[in-house]
Amino acid sequence: MKAMIVLGGNMYDDSTIEHFLKDAAAIGYEGVEIRGVGELADGHIPQERAEQIKELLEGNHLKPVNLSLFAGNFACNTEEENHAEVQKWERYLNFASTIGCGMMRLNPGFQHSSEVSRDDYAKAVKWFQRCADAASQRNIRTVIEMHHGTLCDHADSSIAFIEAVGRSNVGLILDPVNLYQVPADYGTGTIKRLKPYLFNVHIKDIVLLKGRQYPWAFEYSDYVPHIGRYHRVIPREGEHEEQYFCHRLINQGGIDWYEVFHGLEQIGYSGYLTVESVSKPGSDLPVHAVLAQLCYNDVQHLLSIAKSNVGV
Repeated sequence: MKAMIVLGGNMYDDSTIEHFLKDAAAIGYEGVEIRGVGELADGHIPQERAEQIKELLEGNHLKPVNLSLFAGNFACNTEEENHAEVQKWERYLNFASTIGCGMMRLNPGFQHSSEVSRDDYAKAVKWFQRCADAASQRNIRTVIEMHHGTLCDHADSSIAFIEAVGRSNVGLILDPVNLYQVPADYGTGTIKRLKPYLFNVHIKDIVLLKGRQYPWAFEYSDYVPHIGRYHRVIPREGEHEEQYFCHRLINQGGIDWYEVFHGLEQIGYSGYLTVESVSKPGSDLPVHAVLAQLCYNDVQHLLSIAKSNVGV
């Protein structure tokens, strides 16, 4: 497997891009996934600042592989809101083009795939195509993160949406943690099915708890409140009991990362492996450079085990 190890900006949401890039380079990451939060929220990024970020990336010898954006939600929006999302997308396209980033995340809709109406699904496809076409003109790929509470919440729904959009520059981010929360399969069989569409893999770990007693527990319905515009996952019809999770170090939670890396090795995956671990000051996990270093070591270990088990 010839994949690039990338550091995601999640664990630096409370810091600066300068800090984030400096740590990533010092540890040995080859690339970064830049988050659309803080000064980058909504894509209103002055050209001068974009050029500064480009220089920082080049100076630290880091490739910007993806803009991790909170854009889209087309299935649930009004026409006016969708027009605004496209305008925001176009602002980010300008930023991505300036810094040389070849991929941007876009969400078709914060709605369970089993519950979306035919009209809302068609609306999501139409607006997604518009954004993908605009990205294609800049030679930028549009990527969907497989996630609970969205139209792409398992392999079948994700592949179906990709094929409905019908654009060659549209692909998927496999995030086993998100599928663990659905719950949906993320193992070797699923990875083999996703092979033609797989652009990126997010790596982090969580574990399902019995209750909410742990001080850093979060709810299944808690959909990343740090994104600026707050979304909550609406439980599927008939589901009423809340579930609680907490963050763990990679390979110390509920995800079978040996199985995931075995599957990636089986398909000869050559995309990105993006560390997306999360911690906050005061929790029982480390933060910033310490966490980033531990995660880098964990990914290297998983890669070595996967390569040694070729043919198993």
